[in-house]
Amino acid sequence: MCGRFDTSQLTWQELFEALSVFLDVKTSPQNLQPDADVRPTTDQWLARIEDGAFTLAKARWGLVPHWRAGKPLKDTAKGADDGFKLTTFNCRVENFLPGAKRSAVFADAFAKRRCLVPASAWYEWTGPKDHRVKHRFQRSDGSPIWFAGLWDRCVAADVGEFDSFTILTAPSSGGLAAYHDRAPLCLEPEDWTAWLSKDPPSQAFLTNIRPDRFEARS
Repeated sequence: MCGRFDTSQLTWQELFEALSVFLDVKTSPQNLQPDADVRPTTDQWLARIEDGAFTLAKARWGLVPHWRAGKPLKDTAKGADDGFKLTTFNCRVENFLPGAKRSAVFADAFAKRRCLVPASAWYEWTGPKDHRVKHRFQRSDGSPIWFAGLWDRCVAADVGEFDSFTILTAPSSGGLAAYHDRAPLCLEPEDWTAWLSKDPPSQAFLTNIRPDRFEARS
């Protein structure tokens, strides 16, 4: 899974240079305000294609589907229980494998709104609850990680219009499997065309974790 990640080593120039090799970037330079402990429900940067060019935008980590429009994001009062309760910061790739019954929360975003989520690293924890050990996973070559993401736009009764996103995860493999049974789907630039198109990616694409790209630090 991917429940925390790190953006502390990302720079605007680094992201711009990586994305602009693929397509023009129409977003003006931004202050990224790196964060070493990114948590669900916070606003984070993502890259998506709009009008044939990359746009970088901030969105809430934890996807809220567009069809929930008009309902509140947070409970309107103590005990009301009318806010958004689903845990959607991760989305299992199994939702989109051949023959799978697709989750209504993610189906439309998968078909129409895929994105890239940049990061420096992600975290996993091992060990008993009273002695958890934190492990940091980064690319061995030091370059940015690009998570496969889905995004959506919703108009909530309490916060108005906002964008949100989720990070895809797949069954873990190789050295990563020693830390967790799931891992984020991380893309190389050569994967971006297949991911950012509206064509369904293959099962091999969605389950290709390639753990040899990463190193763990505790």
